[in-house]
Amino acid sequence: MTPPLILSLEESRDPSLVGGKAAGLGRLLAAGFAVPRGLCVPTTVYSHALAAGGINAEEVWRRVLQASQEERSQELSRVHACLLKQAWPAGFQLALERRLAELTHDPATRWAVRSSATNEDVEQASAAGLYRTSLGLSSAEILRGICDCWQSLWTEASVEYALRTRGEIACPSMAVVIQPLLQATTAGVAYSIHPVTGRTSQVVINAVPGLASSLVSGEVTPDQYVVEVAEDEGRPLRIRRSLLATKPQKLLATPAGVLTETISETAQKQSSLSDAQLFQLARLAKHIEAAFRHPIDLEWVWDADKVWVVQARPITAVQPSSALTNDECEWTRANLKETMPELPSPLGLSFLERFMDAYIVAPYRRLGCTVPAGLSSVRVMHGRPYLNVTLFYTLVTQLHGNPSFLTEQMGGEPLGFRPSVRPLRGLALIRAGLLMMREWRRVVREGPANFIAMKHMAETYQPDRIRNLSAKELAATLDRLGQWLDAHEVTFGIAGGVAQSLQAIGTFLPGWLGEDWRELLNASLQGQGSVISAQHILCLAELVEVARSEIVVQQWFLSEEWAASGFREALAGTTFLRRFEEYLSDYGHRAVGESDIMSPRIADDPNAVLILLQTQLRDGKAVPPGDVMAQQTQRRQEAFAEIHRRFGWRRHRGVVFRWWYRRLSRFCALREANRHHLLYYSTAVRHLLLQLGERMVAQGVLARRDDMFYLTMNERAALSEGAPRDWQRLVQDRREEWAHHHALQVPDTVRDWEAVLEQGMSMTGQVNGGLLRGIAVSAGTTTGPVRIVRSIHDWQRVRRGDILVVPVIDPGMAPLFGVAAGLIAEMGGTLSHGAIIAREYGLPVLVNVPYATTLLREDEQVQIASSTGTVSRLVP
Repeated sequence: MTPPLILSLEESRDPSLVGGKAAGLGRLLAAGFAVPRGLCVPTTVYSHALAAGGINAEEVWRRVLQASQEERSQELSRVHACLLKQAWPAGFQLALERRLAELTHDPATRWAVRSSATNEDVEQASAAGLYRTSLGLSSAEILRGICDCWQSLWTEASVEYALRTRGEIACPSMAVVIQPLLQATTAGVAYSIHPVTGRTSQVVINAVPGLASSLVSGEVTPDQYVVEVAEDEGRPLRIRRSLLATKPQKLLATPAGVLTETISETAQKQSSLSDAQLFQLARLAKHIEAAFRHPIDLEWVWDADKVWVVQARPITAVQPSSALTNDECEWTRANLKETMPELPSPLGLSFLERFMDAYIVAPYRRLGCTVPAGLSSVRVMHGRPYLNVTLFYTLVTQLHGNPSFLTEQMGGEPLGFRPSVRPLRGLALIRAGLLMMREWRRVVREGPANFIAMKHMAETYQPDRIRNLSAKELAATLDRLGQWLDAHEVTFGIAGGVAQSLQAIGTFLPGWLGEDWRELLNASLQGQGSVISAQHILCLAELVEVARSEIVVQQWFLSEEWAASGFREALAGTTFLRRFEEYLSDYGHRAVGESDIMSPRIADDPNAVLILLQTQLRDGKAVPPGDVMAQQTQRRQEAFAEIHRRFGWRRHRGVVFRWWYRRLSRFCALREANRHHLLYYSTAVRHLLLQLGERMVAQGVLARRDDMFYLTMNERAALSEGAPRDWQRLVQDRREEWAHHHALQVPDTVRDWEAVLEQGMSMTGQVNGGLLRGIAVSAGTTTGPVRIVRSIHDWQRVRRGDILVVPVIDPGMAPLFGVAAGLIAEMGGTLSHGAIIAREYGLPVLVNVPYATTLLREDEQVQIASSTGTVSRLVP
């Protein structure tokens, strides 16, 4: 049977005959997707051209794979020359003219001629951007376009790609796709999963006005979008990210070919796609993914009427994942702002991260909850910590908790996007319940003793009692206190008890009491006298009463030249001073921003409390503590009476309510007591750290004793062990960074971490602290020297382990990918051909790093971290 010279795309099914691209288009057509009609020149015509020139493709391919650089270049040139002078099969040119006329009767039609190699767009490797595509050809230029596609199979880049990705011996063959060039208003690419994380609930779309050839080649920065979809049905839920680039020009298909047109200044930053178009593209990507039964990367074109698919290929370098990543989560400062200063110390942040992971997230894991690898509970932006709301939503949901109470408990804004979560079932849920009950019993059994122990620590490690300890003894004591906390921490059990009680009460009280159930519940919890924070307030009220009852004290407070300093001398022998010292013993370890160990305690500087007391004495409006308690008791009794009145004759409701009410009251009191006594523990550690700081100052290691607070926990341990490092320089850098962060503002809620950082990036791309920021298109972290590559003439300077810094990622640079440790590009998108190949090579890559070739210096050491999208200059 005579092999066909030309096939329609509908007939293009066999990849060995029509190549991967044409086979993919044929499959799309068969599935009913909108693909422009077209033709395929099969591999048999290519094989005929080689054979007519005396080229044995298989034999030459084997020699090319094994040849030296010089021999390889000679062989490739010989094949190119042969294809340039090829003899077309008999009747091919006439058949092509006839078939083109059948596609369109307009002789002025411009054409797109694309490669379709047998090793292109296959599941093992995509070969994205390696082979030739020609746009805007006239009918007379198509034959040359076919020849260009054939020649593109025999290049250094394609040989290197074959060796690196597949190590293949079999020689690929080349077919060619021919289609009328669409009149694109917008074009681009779309990934049915996230191209870096593999997240299956995110469709990533890049778009430019006009034709997309400059986008896929990596020559321009496109508009970049992320659309969140429902994982089970592919239904678009929201546009998660929309990063709009400045687009000064666009490529347009015209009767004269492809021309460049300038975009008006006002339109350069307008979105290339509407929200409706983004949703339609996301649905299209997921529908094609379902039809192909694997994630896909598609090229699309939007004309005046509809969206067309012009290519679909398997995603080869990323494994699909339904696991959450940090960048997808929503974050809040609400809870932390209540207990930490605006800018916590590095040591405070370090302890917070460890506390959350070891004492909150780890117990959830022990209950059987799933925490995706790499997901953190705390993240820091410009020195401010954030809690991962999405993570805690998933944990609560796994335990069949009501996530609607999450915002109420954590504060901040409600969760905007709720990921799908698989709750625990059957025995796993029963096991989690039993473990939680055991934890609650441990809290009740061990909590009070732990509280006494922590208060004793604060008394034991007062500054005057540890003044004679050596640096080694101080460090050992700190380590011992850390081990004690590991064994005795009960925050998780207490928080669980409060949450369970609130959820249970919130389930039945609304139906039993009505809309004001929360107000009644809150009133019923007043005036119990068991919450230690409330006792703190009453103690201050008592101090005002005592001061008012002693003439000497009252005169001192109301003196015209009053100053809080020297109060001990001025009030010696008074009842007020004795009671104030008792107050400092009980509450002097508290502070503003008290969860940060660097924050000064009340006892360090009690002047603020004395000023508060003076204000109350001066205005004469202080309410006696007895009256305060009486008012609270009355409100509590009235609330109880109203609650029981509404229960009416349903006495069982009263029984149920009282049981949960007592449980909630107990755990609320335990929560405040736990916090109060953890701060005793924190004060003990603070005293030890400051004493250790004094020893380090005496040794010349640190400049000031409070430099200790500018180290992390691990760095503090290394310092104590005598690790060699310029600790003073490190602290100085941290202090400067802290001062820089102080001038910045951050949102309280972050729904898109990367977008917030992008908005805060300066126009030069340079970020204080030696960082440049970009968009990660390939996962990984790597360190190496900078090698700036602007043209092929720079290739000779590239050495193994270099970080290549380039204007764009050209697919022709593939030979360099084998020696490079990573890539930094000034322009490009996550879905450009160069980015696709770099991912397949496993290179960490950042694109959209403005002015990288200017800001970075040859041979300077940098680190690429795709997880944060940053380039760190290791020697500022």
